[in-house]
Amino acid sequence: MKTHWKILISAAAVLAAVIFISMVHHFQLRAAVEKYQAELKAGGIPMELAQILPPSVAPERNGSELFLKASSLMMKDTSCLGSNTIYLMKAVAPGKAMVLSSQPDVRDMGYGGYTNSWETIQAAAEQNKEALELFQQIIERPEMDFHIRYENGFYDSKFFHALHLAEMKRSAQWLNGVAVIELHGGNSETAVKRNVISLTLVHAAQGQRLIISELVRIACASIAQGATWEILQSPKVTEDQLAMLQASWMRLEFLQGYKDALNMERIVGEIELERWRSSNREMNKLFELFENASKTMGNYKVPTLFQKANTARQRFLWRYWWSYSDKLRSLKGYAALLEAAREAETSRAFQPVIKQQDSRLNDLGIGKLKDSIESVFSGETHLESMLSESIQSIGKTFSRAMRAESTKQLSVAAIALKRFQLKRGSLPEKLFELTPEFLTTAPIDPVDGQPLRYRRNADGTFLLYSIGEDGKDDGGNPSLRKGSTSSSFFWQNTHALDWVWPQPATEAEVKFFYDHPPK
Repeated sequence: MKTHWKILISAAAVLAAVIFISMVHHFQLRAAVEKYQAELKAGGIPMELAQILPPSVAPERNGSELFLKASSLMMKDTSCLGSNTIYLMKAVAPGKAMVLSSQPDVRDMGYGGYTNSWETIQAAAEQNKEALELFQQIIERPEMDFHIRYENGFYDSKFFHALHLAEMKRSAQWLNGVAVIELHGGNSETAVKRNVISLTLVHAAQGQRLIISELVRIACASIAQGATWEILQSPKVTEDQLAMLQASWMRLEFLQGYKDALNMERIVGEIELERWRSSNREMNKLFELFENASKTMGNYKVPTLFQKANTARQRFLWRYWWSYSDKLRSLKGYAALLEAAREAETSRAFQPVIKQQDSRLNDLGIGKLKDSIESVFSGETHLESMLSESIQSIGKTFSRAMRAESTKQLSVAAIALKRFQLKRGSLPEKLFELTPEFLTTAPIDPVDGQPLRYRRNADGTFLLYSIGEDGKDDGGNPSLRKGSTSSSFFWQNTHALDWVWPQPATEAEVKFFYDHPPK
């Protein structure tokens, strides 16, 4: 046999071996994913979309149509109420917040600052009477179903629009701003109703079962908490009004919302993944999204011919090999996140579990990866790890759920303290005295699972706090940790030593804040 035939036969044999080995590796990777999915299923983890879809909402309880009508009117509002956000419970010093309803005007010292008279914003609220009446009806229809098509996936052009997240957050700002307007006018009853509507929307949005929805719910709860704090400073609020407000706070569930969202994100993500594998057109949609995000941030560069060829090569490698190994790692990442959420539910302590979660993600090699959002906007998407990078982004929501649960527990405790004071004439000596008349159980600090810290002060005020992000009890010190460069006095600042429920600022403290606003 001639030499060149020998060379050709040898090359063909090598090529066949490479193809065979590659095919075997492909099926090994796919089998490993399928085996792990079977293990998850056997462990009771939902693996089908039908298992995690939100339950249907009865028409007589579905307030989605009311919300869409009200929010449409609200979004068209051209008055100062529509253009100027009213910032509630503005922190003016560590542990101190401004009672906005008692100020001579409403102003914002930040970017695009404004000053409005109470007469101006009261007239603006009156102009929006129709929207307010529609929102009011939502109390009687406290659930919402926007008929979201989860099976279409995240990259369907209509998917996120159908969530109405912008309308949800703006409604929270708008409704709670109106609550403070009502407080300034001495109408605590209506102010409480506005606050309750806002909390009803937060509760209803839990049915969407998505991480982005949970983040908006958490933001809306924080806004509502500002109005709750303002209501508690009102001399006209009654014990019955506060009982209704407390009940609205108590039904909020952020840990369960996070768990439901984890399952939905995983399953809808798998639907998307199968589309990317099976269709170049579907995968091109993904890359167009990445490209547009990069252009938005000014990081986009027109690819060279070599870069285009390399991208084509990477897509091929991703479709047959990388996507399987990355999916396996991301599935294990999801399992780690869900396990952490379950442990927090059992122990009622987030902070130790967050540390365990971080350790598990590091063991999987996920902890060292870039955040997926950071990768997209930087224009440096890594195909071999893009699924695992999303775990980095999603996992950060866990600590935000902890802050939201802290907001809830402190709000409930503060309301119960005010109810106790109104009924008994003084504050309780210990927090457990609130049970069982005002609370069924003593409020817990979600950071460490211990009762919230409380002390009655000699001057008639009180100290109520969570030990905060670092999990260390600093005796109710609202100051920022040493070395922090933050200029915010926000009571739940991630750099604060403890998360201290604010006391009303004095006139001198408010004046100093306006004269020397933080940069």
